[in-house]
Amino acid sequence: MGIRYDFYENPAQKKDTKQPKLHARVVSSGTMTTDEIALRIHGNSTLTTGDVKAVLTSLSELIVSELSFGRRVHVEGLGYFHLTLSCPPVKSPKEIRAESIRVKSIAFRPEIELKKNFKRLPFQRVREKRHSCRYSEIEIDGLLTGHFMDNLYITRRQFQGLCGMTTTTAFRRIKQLIADGKLQRSHAHRSLYEPVKGNYRR
Repeated sequence: MGIRYDFYENPAQKKDTKQPKLHARVVSSGTMTTDEIALRIHGNSTLTTGDVKAVLTSLSELIVSELSFGRRVHVEGLGYFHLTLSCPPVKSPKEIRAESIRVKSIAFRPEIELKKNFKRLPFQRVREKRHSCRYSEIEIDGLLTGHFMDNLYITRRQFQGLCGMTTTTAFRRIKQLIADGKLQRSHAHRSLYEPVKGNYRR
């Protein structure tokens, strides 16, 4: 059995009316936890699972510390870690202050030898579909109107199931509905969403 993959649409640009292009993406078959990593390394060495977990914790703390000083971190056999930054668009460095700069992410660049290990791996396209249903905004509004006829709130999981979406797409569409003034976080709990007045209530 090889790496399972499927095709997904590229994010559409607002002014792009052409047929969206597709890109291949690995379909995850699960996540290996720290406990599982510790057990696997324990089975191949004289280290106890506690020793392995302690080393992994220390490594994580060390990476944070060194990145905080602006250094890259090189883990031999894996690759390099470094910080990426974000800031508002400017035409001149004089237009922005240090307070406006934020850490965007932690980037990882694998070593060439590590990447070579994956060159000849087989691939297998998944048979079952895990794509989000392609509902229009009007169709989603209709689904939400039906939901709020019998419910005061909706969770992300309920929205995901209602609209047949993946988790990532559900988060993105909820965020857009909030930006459009249709949904808002409930005062009862941050994990609940409710209609903004004038939306989805008959």
